[in-house]
Amino acid sequence: MAKKEKKKKKKHIFGKLIFLLILAGAVYVGYKYFRTEITDFIRSKFTGATSHTPTGVPTPTPFNLGGVTIKCYGGEWDKLDSNEGSYKKAKDFVESKYNIVLKRVEPLDGEDDYGFKNDAVLLKESIEAGEPLADIVCMSGENLYSGFYFGLFADSSAYISTLKVGNSYKEAGTWKGKTYGLSYDAKKDSCFIIYDRAYIDSLGLEQPSKLFIEGKWNYDEFEKYLRKLKEKLPEDIYPLGLEPYEWLSMASAASGTVIMGNDGKVDLNNAVVAEALRFYQKLESEGLVYPMSCEYDEDFGFIMGYDYVYGIDSDRIVLKTASLWDLPEDIEKYGIVYWPWGYNIGCNDYYLTLPAEYRVPVARWTVDLPVKASCEKYNIDPEIMTRIIYDYHSLCNAETVEGMYQAWKRDSTGETVVNSTNAGRFTENRDNVLYEWATERAVPDYSSLWSSVRKAANQTLCAYSNPSEALAEGQESCENEMESLLISY
Repeated sequence: MAKKEKKKKKKHIFGKLIFLLILAGAVYVGYKYFRTEITDFIRSKFTGATSHTPTGVPTPTPFNLGGVTIKCYGGEWDKLDSNEGSYKKAKDFVESKYNIVLKRVEPLDGEDDYGFKNDAVLLKESIEAGEPLADIVCMSGENLYSGFYFGLFADSSAYISTLKVGNSYKEAGTWKGKTYGLSYDAKKDSCFIIYDRAYIDSLGLEQPSKLFIEGKWNYDEFEKYLRKLKEKLPEDIYPLGLEPYEWLSMASAASGTVIMGNDGKVDLNNAVVAEALRFYQKLESEGLVYPMSCEYDEDFGFIMGYDYVYGIDSDRIVLKTASLWDLPEDIEKYGIVYWPWGYNIGCNDYYLTLPAEYRVPVARWTVDLPVKASCEKYNIDPEIMTRIIYDYHSLCNAETVEGMYQAWKRDSTGETVVNSTNAGRFTENRDNVLYEWATERAVPDYSSLWSSVRKAANQTLCAYSNPSEALAEGQESCENEMESLLISY
């Protein structure tokens, strides 16, 4: 072959390679920007053989349940009849995949001649009558506690343990060592301290979030900061103000004691809790926090006429308490920080060295669970019922489910990654990183349900009672409340 022909052939092959590379690049870019439409089209051709799942989460195989009707109640299930695309697609897909009919149960009416019955009590009564009101439920608060107390939910521990889901989502549905369901909440209602970043700068002080990340937020450092803040404030403005229970729950957990976690035990009469209350009493006595007060009848132990300030709207305090549920519209002006830790918690100059004992208690959250009696009635394994719940959420609540997987990656690698549905909510990246870190420190705290716990907080921080005495009394009263289900939530 002549040299010219060889050169032409080489150029021809090279040209083809360039063309193929350009074509591959175009396909990749097209897929990257239109992958939702492309994958939805592919799925529509193979409905029943696959499902949408976040990266890294195992895809359950189809399972024929023979056309049984599954009654669903609460949370995202209340939108089963919605015409919104994601809910309709989720319903159609799950029904086709498992050969079932998903039926929305109307909100339960707990009113009767004897007063109010919560959803868990109504569900229990329907089970005892032979026909569960619902087969899949989304419950929170007193309903969730009552359901665990009555043993209404199916143990799904074995299957849930295999899912690539962040620990906090599993812990939310765990009770006394067994996991019955998952929390699909994008917003965990943990409480944090919020402040105006520009105002802090105008006072010439460091941002609290920076101090927390540097490991300078134990009780002593926290007190020093409040003292510096107080020196720069007008006489009638205080560095910090809050609702008594907030400090009791949050400060105790930050020092390693959750008042009532998912082990089902109340831990109110505890040295760490007493220390947290005594420390706040000291701050009150020195004028570093708003001085709470109340009318307290010592003879009858009756508290009324509270005087305390808290929340974003208060103009009497600089450091305020808030949660994701009530963030202001002008959130870009605010920074956040979490709770100081006590003397028993060590931190080696950086917040990531805080031990696992530092927890962020969550007072309000929801859990989706399969009903035990329904699994037994229809002979459906709890694993399959949990798969149904997960597949439904993976389509109608996809961002949250992806966040659950990202949380699992953080748990597995130890990396702090800003990649959840709430990422970027705050202006400063430091605040976003701190929020993401705290999310995986979240742990259920049922203590907000019990009036005796709140009374102990009010007695010590409003009526200035001896913490040890108030906590001992509260411990006994709370245990009685738990057994009698006298829930005051």
